Amino acid sequence: MQVELLVLRLVHVLGGMFWVGTGLFTTFFLVPALTKAGPATAGPVMANLQQRKFYTVLPAVALLTILSGLRLMWILSGGDAHWFAHRTGHVYAISGSLAIIAFILSIFVARPAAMRMGKLSQAAASDGASRALIADEVRALQRRMMLSTMTAVVMLILAASGMAIARYV
Repeated sequence: MQVELLVLRLVHVLGGMFWVGTGLFTTFFLVPALTKAGPATAGPVMANLQQRKFYTVLPAVALLTILSGLRLMWILSGGDAHWFAHRTGHVYAISGSLAIIAFILSIFVARPAAMRMGKLSQAAASDGASRALIADEVRALQRRMMLSTMTAVVMLILAASGMAIARYV
């Protein structure tokens, strides 16, 4: 049991750090820089992120963080649903729910927008005739990705904050 707890905590804490940190970096630095640079620069960057499996690694880490958190919550509660009636259980449950919602938002809104944006940006470089139409769609996708990513990051910050203080409330 002790080894399991240590491994689960390491996976959960390190995965959460990577997930939240990546979200903060993407939201406040990468996306604004790519937006300012324009579609001609954003395309190759997004394509490189895809080649480096960023859009596979990040969701995998997030999912491992969620699953390890669920197992930790099961162990901590002893499988007793009444544990969630206490403040600590309540805060962990709300925090975990926020993280799960952020994950769903990222997977079903932000990730598809980023993937489509990368493909369109590559197409804009090769197809000069429809470049303006592609650039308009890329800008719309950037807005969608930015809004969904920012919402997910706020939820992750709240989730991480709740998990950090849950045992003290």
